Amino acid sequence: MTPSSSMFRAWILAGIAVLSSAAFAQRSSTSNNPNNTRPGGPSRTPTGPDLSNQPVFVSGKVMLEGGGSLTEPVAIERICNSVTRREGYTDFKGQFAFQLGVNTTFQDASENDTRLTPSPSTRIGNIQTRRPLDLTGCEFRAVLAGYHSSTAMVRTAGDTWQYDIGIIVLKRVGDAKGTTISVTSMAAPHDAIRAFEKAERMRQEKPAEAEKDLRKAVQIYPQFAAAWTLLGDMHRQSNQLELARTEYAQAISADPQFVNPQYGMTMIAVQEKKWDETIQFSNQVLKMNAMAYPLAYFFNAAANYNVQKYDDAEESARRFKALDPQHTHPDVFLLMSQLLTRKQDYAGAARELRDYLAVVPNAPEADAIRTDAKRLEDLGVSAKKD
Repeated sequence: MTPSSSMFRAWILAGIAVLSSAAFAQRSSTSNNPNNTRPGGPSRTPTGPDLSNQPVFVSGKVMLEGGGSLTEPVAIERICNSVTRREGYTDFKGQFAFQLGVNTTFQDASENDTRLTPSPSTRIGNIQTRRPLDLTGCEFRAVLAGYHSSTAMVRTAGDTWQYDIGIIVLKRVGDAKGTTISVTSMAAPHDAIRAFEKAERMRQEKPAEAEKDLRKAVQIYPQFAAAWTLLGDMHRQSNQLELARTEYAQAISADPQFVNPQYGMTMIAVQEKKWDETIQFSNQVLKMNAMAYPLAYFFNAAANYNVQKYDDAEESARRFKALDPQHTHPDVFLLMSQLLTRKQDYAGAARELRDYLAVVPNAPEADAIRTDAKRLEDLGVSAKKD
């Protein structure tokens, strides 16, 4: 074991724990970005709507490329001035209609969109004196893992307060067999669908009521893979892992091509540090639909490292790096450094540590990493002389 091995193992295990706990909080927000929230990112606090603005309502429809219809709700996000805010969800048919700014659940504390946040000096007037919300340059997109979304721009005109932004199209990335939309949802009875939709809306603020509705949905329609998966997500997040495992298994049995519960099983294995199981389930996710959950490559790499399958670990780590150009999960640099050190590629290992520091310059362990990088650089120079 190299001098930095024990330190690295502590870092990588801590990183895995953070990533696994955050992964399902962003369950449907990975369509265009494999990793939306970096560990240690902004905390989540609710931000209320700006009551000094005239209420604005937005409606539209999401469709799959080729004219296909959705079979499950997907999230709708608004992007204004590079600030992204989740506004609501579609129904099972892809239709959506909501008032902007009223979805206050789990918004980033960094969301400083002044169009929706009143200044302390703002005085709330009557409805006649409220100003229209300025949506100039704002875009809307759908969010579904494994799909790329078109964007719809709001065309402002005068004091309009109601907009139909038309159709947003989701295009599947790649030709993988696994899908993030379960085909079983197409056959779900109306009462089961209504219960599922209600649970989706309440899952964050009223999880107990959401669970009751999901139980109702799967009781009405036992093959409802999406409902079983959402139950698994909720119970995994609340650390009820055995219950979550059973629910994911129900979803997999109902729809073997549905990749989401396989990813759920991966998260449980990571959380329990069961590395062989992590490899098994992450391999299945990557085989079914790697573009839906690229983070599975990172978990696969870390698990293979921990069972000393170093070549497999390096291959998965490199694949993940290629899919994470924004470096939203820089822990992969630490993993690559360790793998290259084992191969006596000291210069390459040092570069990985320097790359990590470039992304996370104020990391708590930054001084130790700088020391390690210098040591590895010196070893590389010595190796060249020999």
